[in-house]
Formats: sequence, structure tokens, C-alpha cells
Amino acid sequence: MLTKKAIRFLFASALALTVVPSLSFREAGAGQAPPTVPRGTMIIQVRARDGGLLPEGIRARIRGVQNVGRAESFLEGVTTDKVRVIGVEPASVLHFRSGNEALAAIIVQGRGFEAGDAPEAMLVGKTFAQSNKTALGLSIPAMLTKDHFPPIIVGGQGFAIVGIYATGDPKTDDQVLVLLATAQKLLRQPGRLSGVYVTPASPASADQV
Repeated sequence: MLTKKAIRFLFASALALTVVPSLSFREAGAGQAPPTVPRGTMIIQVRARDGGLLPEGIRARIRGVQNVGRAESFLEGVTTDKVRVIGVEPASVLHFRSGNEALAAIIVQGRGFEAGDAPEAMLVGKTFAQSNKTALGLSIPAMLTKDHFPPIIVGGQGFAIVGIYATGDPKTDDQVLVLLATAQKLLRQPGRLSGVYVTPASPASADQV
């Protein structure tokens, strides 16, 4: 049985666990909901109780708990040039915590992360794309196509924008996503995580989360 009590037992009292409902893109007010996110799915957000970082090994331990469907780890931070960055694992659905809700993102242009992507691959939020330029000073939406990934400099490093995501929340969409390992290097946090989103294996087990 997947319960907060079970997870706390495994990891003592070092974790802060918050249960938040997953809102679809439609409910967030900006388009069509991702079909892979059941409406009302309850998600456990796992973070360090002291607000610090978690060891990366906790991801595998959480995935080993019964009835865990997905465990999406992430690392958040701000680069030297004040860009908000989140390192993520490639997933069919990306979640973002916004207040007491977990917003699910959809790709509105380009594509999401794929297996085999180079470390320089980057997704940018819709708000970020509208208010920033490529490394060549050109519009991000105008330059992004299925065959052309425009370059951008973030944190003093070069990246290629492969897609634009949106959640319907302008603040949540004003940041960039990179692969987890890339974020750990960019933010100088090797082997560390900000947290993990835990989704039950099926809607029927949501009450057990």
C-alpha cells in the first residue's frame, strides 16, 4: 500500500510530504488537457523537511515502494544570469508545483525531451519564450521548428531549444527545463535533487497515496 506513512517510515522524519491535486491544462485555463493525466489525480511531492536538497539515491528507493506508478525527480535553481532552471527526467507528463496544485504541462511548439537527447537540449516555458531572444537576438517561437533548434545562452553555457511548454500559469511558464544531469552540473549540485513527484500506479490507488 502506498501511503505517506509508509514513505515516512522508509525515510524517517527527514522528508516533507505534501499531497496536491493534479490539474489538467484545461482546468488551468489554457487549452487541452494532456490525456495521460487523469483529472483529480493526487500527487505526493517529496522534499527535504529542512528545505535543503535530497540525495539522488532516494529516487530509486521511492520507486521501490508498492503502488508507486511514477517518481519524477527534479532539481530547481537560479543561474548566474538569473534564469530559473529546473532539471527533469524525460517523462510523458511534466509536473510543476504552483501553490497547492500540481500543474501538468503540454508541449505547444517543437517537442519534449526524448531518449538520446544531447545534454544541451532545453525546453522553455511559453512566457519565457515570449520575453526572451535566442543567442542570435531572434524570436524563439519564430525560429523553432521541427528541423531547427535555436541556440540560447543560459548560465554562460550554450543550449539548443527543442520545444516550448505551457501550463496555463504565466509564472510557472517563465522558466526553462534541462535534463537532470545537466542541471546538476549547471547549478553545481552533483548527485542532488530538490524533490520527487510521486504518482500512484492507478487512480484506484490514489486514496492510498
